[in-house]
Amino acid sequence: MRILVTGASGLLGKTLCPLLDEQGWQYWACNSKIFDITNTKMVSEIMNKISLDFIIHLAGYTNIDQAEDNPEMAYSVNQIGTRNIANIAKKHDIPILYVSTDNVFDGKSDKPYKTTDATNPINVYGKSKLAGEREIIKATKKHYILRTSWLYGAGGYVDAMLTFSNFRKEISVVDDQIGCPTSTHDLSLKIIETIKENKPFGIYHVTTSGSASWADFTKKIFELKKRNVEVNAIDKSDFPRPALRPKYCVLDSGDILPNWENSLSEYLAAKK
Repeated sequence: MRILVTGASGLLGKTLCPLLDEQGWQYWACNSKIFDITNTKMVSEIMNKISLDFIIHLAGYTNIDQAEDNPEMAYSVNQIGTRNIANIAKKHDIPILYVSTDNVFDGKSDKPYKTTDATNPINVYGKSKLAGEREIIKATKKHYILRTSWLYGAGGYVDAMLTFSNFRKEISVVDDQIGCPTSTHDLSLKIIETIKENKPFGIYHVTTSGSASWADFTKKIFELKKRNVEVNAIDKSDFPRPALRPKYCVLDSGDILPNWENSLSEYLAAKK
C-alpha cells in the first residue's frame, strides 16, 4: 500500500502517521513546506513521478477566525488545493479520502445532522471546506469524505487547557455552542478501517457519540485530571470573534465511535 498523506504535520496527521507505520504501509508524509498543494504545476510534476495506491488528504486552512480576514488563502488551500489533489486521484484512478468539517452546516437544527441533510455554512472556513468537498465529488467517484467535529489531540485544545490550569484557577468558556469532541486517535483508527475494509465510497460522519458544549467539555477535562479550575459558562455573544460559529453542530455518526467522555478519559489516561 503506497499512500500520499497531505497535511501530515497537522493535528490529525501527527496521530495518523504512526498508526500507518503500525500497519506496515508505505506512505509519503508531506506538508506545505515541501509540497504546496495550491501550486497546480508542482502538484502535477510531482505526482507524475511517483506511483500511489491511495491519497489521504488532510491538508487544510483550519483557522476559522483568520479565514474571515483571509478568504483568498482559505479558498486557495481548501478548494484549489483540494481540486489539485482530487485531479491526481482521478488521473491515476485511485481512491481519495478527504477530512471535512461540521462547519458545512449552519447549526440551526435541533437534531444531529445526517450526511443527507442540506449544507449551509455560515463562515468562510465552512464554505471553503464545502467547496473542497464538491471538488472531490466532481473529480472522482472513488472518494471518501469524512466530516468530523471538534478534533483534539497532542498539542490541541485539551493539552492547552491542561497547560492553562497550571497558571490560572478560573476560565470563561462558551456554553451555547454544541458539538462532538472527537479525538484524533479515534478518527485515525476509523480512517485506517475505512481503507482496510474497502467501505463503499461516499460521505460519512465520524465523531464520538453524545454531545457537549465547550464549557461541558472543558469542565470534564479538569474533572478527569483533578485540576481545581472553575469554568464560567458564558454566551458566545459575551466572547465575540470574527467568524460566526454554528450553534448546534452535532453530526449523526451512528455511534461508530465511543462516547466523547469515554474517549476523553482514555486520552487523558495515556498522558503523563
